[in-house]
Amino acid sequence: MADELKPNTFYTVYGEPQLDQSKQNALLYLYQPIIGSSALSLYLNLVSDLMLEGKSPSLMHTDLLAALDTGLMNVVKARHKLEGIGLLETYQKEDQEIGMNLLYQLRVPLAPDKFFQDPLMSFLLMDKVGSRRYERLVNRFKPVIMDKQKALNITKRFRDIYRLDESAFASHSDVLDQTAENFAEKEDFDWTLFTQQLKRFNLFITLEEREKLQTFYTLYGLNELDLAEYVAKASAGEKKGLNFNYLRQLLNKEKRPVITAVKSMEQEPADSSANFSQQEREIINQSKKIPPVTFLRAIKREKGGYETNTEVRLLEELIGRNLLPKSVINIIVNYILVIQNQAVINANYLNAIANDWAQKKITTPEAAIAHVRDNNQKLVRKTQPSRPNYQKRGTGRKEALPEHIKQPPKETKLSPEKEAELNRKLAEYLSKEGDD
Repeated sequence: MADELKPNTFYTVYGEPQLDQSKQNALLYLYQPIIGSSALSLYLNLVSDLMLEGKSPSLMHTDLLAALDTGLMNVVKARHKLEGIGLLETYQKEDQEIGMNLLYQLRVPLAPDKFFQDPLMSFLLMDKVGSRRYERLVNRFKPVIMDKQKALNITKRFRDIYRLDESAFASHSDVLDQTAENFAEKEDFDWTLFTQQLKRFNLFITLEEREKLQTFYTLYGLNELDLAEYVAKASAGEKKGLNFNYLRQLLNKEKRPVITAVKSMEQEPADSSANFSQQEREIINQSKKIPPVTFLRAIKREKGGYETNTEVRLLEELIGRNLLPKSVINIIVNYILVIQNQAVINANYLNAIANDWAQKKITTPEAAIAHVRDNNQKLVRKTQPSRPNYQKRGTGRKEALPEHIKQPPKETKLSPEKEAELNRKLAEYLSKEGDD
């Protein structure tokens, strides 16, 4: 990634164009000792790129380098520090005209009171500035508590002042809920809540352990409370660190992983050129919402089999590489076990497909299904084997379909009718999984 980034690479920034004074103080006094002045300067420059609507125009890194008065590698290092501390998310997007384009999503820093409620952030600050300065910073931002003794609370309640038509309010609940969802922060996991739960067990996790746990909550679909319980069990009796082997055993002993309820909903309009079937749209919908272990288990149960520990470990390792989102990994599982009708997931086959899709920048289940379907159609026709099976639009460069897709191990591919029927049953089963 760093090797591909060039001064003439374009980027676009998204985020809040203005930070209130408390957030600015948090950046200056609390975050800067941890991330360093270069990373703070990069963050503030990216904020300055934002327009009032929360998006910057398309810019070149040349301008950013000139503003920071530093080299490209220093900018990349500073960016990584912002990413690691949770102030920045970076996305890569390919454009046919301008090539690689980076999307920078700025995250608002924690306010001082929230910062000191996070044991991990507090520890990182203390480790950088020392105990004395840490205590001074705590006292600086300690909230001032109003003395309420001998004071009478005369505050009016909402219903004392405002009248609410509850029936009218209920009639607009769908619109209001959708509005709230549009403005909600899309976070997969609340690490602050998780660390607060660990405090009940007098536990503290390192940054390295946190990175590993990200794989587990993605793989098993665990929420903050459940993962904290499992971590506490896996840490019992351990003198140092978290026993991940025992944690894995605990999770795999469960009959089914804990998953968030999934309600049946209309799938978002897919690419019109894809023309997905109803079963494909349902698989796409569920692949985005169901954890990979549950997705694997659903397919195995529908086929009358069971998932193996090796298969679960393979998915864990694949998720840990952070190459593909879980929805695309679910489509790979579906491709191997349903479309190719394999009894088990082969390690080499799984990694070959994942590597190939990652290089092709397949990042959505819609793109994954369209890619599989297009290539399968070409395989079925089997006309002119030497003819390239895939051509990049607009470049004139042609690529042959990878051998691992041409010749999967012991392939006994299903007929289209049986495949459609299995997909239909699987979609129904996944819907039931989500509703539980």
